[in-house]
Amino acid sequence: MMAKWRMKWGVVGFFLLLTGLPVVWAGSSESVDPEGPSLEETMAFIKDTWEACATMRSGLQRMAPKDGAPWQMDRTAKVDVVVRPPSGLQLTTRLNERMRFGGALDLQAPVEKIQEFNLNAMSPNVSSEREGEGTNLYGIRLRCTRAACVTEWVATLSMPGKPIHDLKTGRLVVTNLEELVYEDRAPKDKPGEKKGELSLPVCDAAAAESLSKALNHAISKAGGKKPLF
Repeated sequence: MMAKWRMKWGVVGFFLLLTGLPVVWAGSSESVDPEGPSLEETMAFIKDTWEACATMRSGLQRMAPKDGAPWQMDRTAKVDVVVRPPSGLQLTTRLNERMRFGGALDLQAPVEKIQEFNLNAMSPNVSSEREGEGTNLYGIRLRCTRAACVTEWVATLSMPGKPIHDLKTGRLVVTNLEELVYEDRAPKDKPGEKKGELSLPVCDAAAAESLSKALNHAISKAGGKKPLF
């Protein structure tokens, strides 16, 4: 009798063990997020990656137009990223284009561009690109799903204590974009330029690939959608 009782409860215990295992496996699998890093982690990665790029430089690009003298252009860029939780980004891009015509005339055009947008208004279809053949400057291209998802304005930059005229005629050589300051600011009552696409400079091919994947993931996490156009 005792043997039968032990056998009966042994079978019941074995059955409960088998039925309980899937629950244990399910619990352990739930602790690992199959969708990858969180939105907060991804936004931090995006900010850190851009900051690690420091100043981006294209190197001299030689241009030979059919109807004019050959000229060269050297582009530098610096991107500062501010994360606005949960899914907002503000990017400040300082650019300087130094153009040399025929080895004689040297012009510079420094500007600062401000762009603010929410990832939930962007398409997850993010692409990396190379800005021109033979250049070391790469870029990320984003697409917007609504007309107002990108706010952008450009301010001309100058060097402290130096006339902007000297900068534009090439008498000064800008070696550090951090030395540049605003010449003027956009009016507060002007909302800025609205676009359907957003292009941002990246320092190299590896960073462009990493950032395009990170932005794709962040946009998907934030609930981004395909463009409406």
